[in-house]
Amino acid sequence: MILMRKAATAALLLCIFLVAGCGDTFRPIVLPVVQSGGDPQSFSNAIILSNSGTANAGSTTHINVSGDTNAGQVSLGVNPVFAAVINGNRLFAANAGESSLSSYTALLPTVAQPSTITLPAGSAPSYLYSNNPAILYVALSGLNTVGLVDLNLNLFGGQISVGTNPGAMVGTTSGSKLYVANKGDGTVSVITAATNLVTSTIIVGGSPVSLVANADSSKVYVVNQTSNSVSVIDTAADTATNIAVGSSPSFAIYDPHLLRVYVANSGSSTVSVINADPNAGTAFNTVLATVAVGATPSSVAPLADGSRVYVANSGSGTVSVINALNNTLLRTITVGTTPVSLVASSDSSKVFVANRGSNTVSVIRTSDDTVTVNIPVPASPILAIMTP
Repeated sequence: MILMRKAATAALLLCIFLVAGCGDTFRPIVLPVVQSGGDPQSFSNAIILSNSGTANAGSTTHINVSGDTNAGQVSLGVNPVFAAVINGNRLFAANAGESSLSSYTALLPTVAQPSTITLPAGSAPSYLYSNNPAILYVALSGLNTVGLVDLNLNLFGGQISVGTNPGAMVGTTSGSKLYVANKGDGTVSVITAATNLVTSTIIVGGSPVSLVANADSSKVYVVNQTSNSVSVIDTAADTATNIAVGSSPSFAIYDPHLLRVYVANSGSSTVSVINADPNAGTAFNTVLATVAVGATPSSVAPLADGSRVYVANSGSGTVSVINALNNTLLRTITVGTTPVSLVASSDSSKVFVANRGSNTVSVIRTSDDTVTVNIPVPASPILAIMTP
């Protein structure tokens, strides 16, 4: 027994020596505990814009990407028709029914009520864009102008005359130019940021409704709804060439992973895949494939990993999944009624679908393309976007 006690005492002294070291100060030894990296989407939100009619206030619903739960709802102005996250942390919504903008911190939907920026009477804001940290551009479709909002002061600061019924906008990465689609007269106005003047007006096709730029903004792709074409603007010369696509194209998105532009052709229920790789030789800016999807496709979301493309078919209550490697239809997923907009998470794990007819958001798990939950949202969700 005595020998056992001596051995125990010796062991204890050895442990104290090892922990304390040679000095008199106790130094705790922290052993690293290796844990999983965590969910990079834990603070990201899918934001769903709801519009319940031209005379009613709208709202946004924030869905936590990690848990697929309602993270908060924010009331907006009357008849919001578009929303965007600007400078990475501020959401702006264009309230067409009352000629105003609503603004709040995108990642804090439950902390404060949105502020309101008053626009000129009758302006009917329809689109928002910024490639300048100090300026927000607002398409004022009712006045045929582009409004300027000072992002430091949150105040309206003037307007620039453009074409008829301006809508979609996109700018160069340098911030030097802004391109404005004028749906009413088939043109694109080019605004030079240094002077805030229209320096060029480019004739495109009928009813340009969607604009998207490639990665270095050397090209701007213009979706012409009534002429069944996409105009490609060379931003160095501000000249355009045309590509024929399907019937009644309504939406386009650029995929920086595969260097493609996907165009939703609502009238022919197809998606045109345009080769936007400048190193593709004669195949550059040609249609690689035309993929048949569900009825009346209205929105497209490529996954960031380049594997698949998801298409919201508003006429059939489905989402089509396209294999991006060979541009073929993989499968069709049933979602809610009238899916009009969808967005993919940055880690490619989920797709969020706004179903206007059933007032829900379907969450698709991309590992097996299964709808895991349908989340109720206020009446008539029209747009799905994602925080950075």
